[in-house]
Amino acid sequence: MSIRRRKAVLYILVAGFMIVLIGVLLFLWIYFSSMREMHQTTRNFYEQSFTVSNAAQALESQLHQIRSDLLYATLIQADSVHLINTVAAIKGHEAAAQQKIASIEHNYSGDRAPLPLLKQNIQALDEMTASVIKQLAEGQYAEASTLIETAWNARFAKVAKLNEAILAHADLRANEYVAESEKRMERHTHQGITYAALLVTLFLLVGLFVGGRIYHLHLEADKFAFTDFLTGIANRRHFIHELESEIRRYQRYGSSFSFAMVDIDFFKKINDQYGHHAGDLVLQNFCLRCVSALRTSDMVGRLGGEEFGILMPMTDLHEAAHVIERLRSEIDHSVMSEQGEQIHYTASFGLVSTAQLGTQDGLTQLMKMADFALYTAKQQGRNRVYIANH
Repeated sequence: MSIRRRKAVLYILVAGFMIVLIGVLLFLWIYFSSMREMHQTTRNFYEQSFTVSNAAQALESQLHQIRSDLLYATLIQADSVHLINTVAAIKGHEAAAQQKIASIEHNYSGDRAPLPLLKQNIQALDEMTASVIKQLAEGQYAEASTLIETAWNARFAKVAKLNEAILAHADLRANEYVAESEKRMERHTHQGITYAALLVTLFLLVGLFVGGRIYHLHLEADKFAFTDFLTGIANRRHFIHELESEIRRYQRYGSSFSFAMVDIDFFKKINDQYGHHAGDLVLQNFCLRCVSALRTSDMVGRLGGEEFGILMPMTDLHEAAHVIERLRSEIDHSVMSEQGEQIHYTASFGLVSTAQLGTQDGLTQLMKMADFALYTAKQQGRNRVYIANH
């Protein structure tokens, strides 16, 4: 493989690899960006619902603790020292309750109408708690117990109802989170499959492109390796290779073939009179006539300059002479035109077949016999077919 051809293949492979690499990186970026966004959204849904639910439960627990402290102080008819401790505990519960309300207010995503009502009722409940503590401090234990059992419990029931509504909404949001998470996961899976399909398609297209380009380069390389660039027929190396293969088949299996060496008559004179471009056109015209006149099994090759070879497999001397004479006659009766000039040319042929070869004769002997036959054809006046050893 030539350096130029290797570079071309390398460039194509590198270009294909870069396209696939860009596709893979794009796929990974889109996929993981989507995954991160999905996880972030899911996390927000979950944390908000979880925070509201915990805060609502903790709020209700703090209110229950305040009620228990009040009832216990009323039951034991707490003295001043015990009452101070009870008030301190209640203040702590109230502060914790306010924190939970703030947390609910910050994370709650439903209808916000219950939040002001909840805060109002909590404030009213704090005021009633202060009234109960005042009565306890004055020793009015019966009145304090009655206030707790009536107005305080009624207000607590309103707070609990509002709190239950908030808790129910948090549970609903949690269920929605599960459903939304499943939908997002399904959508993300579909997107992943789609991106993967696009990536595979891209890979196949790049593979086809790279394979096509490499195949095209191989075809061009084969064409340059086996054909003559001017005439488009087999070059000397390829023609000699096929001729040697035919000789080996003859030596092994005895299969007959014929070979003709051809030379265009007075070709130098054509170049001198009409120019080298006209000479090239004559060579091309000669090859076209050979291809059209010969059989598909026959092969024409350029041996050098205006000298050509014709290989006719599975053809005896008689049949080969008929084919070559028909070709010679067709060339002799044709005239080609170039820039208003009428150019007529002829060709001489030296023909040899396996009938004139010994079983041990090889390429050198064959070429020598054909070349001598061609020389004889020229000596006898050109524009004729001469058979070796005749």
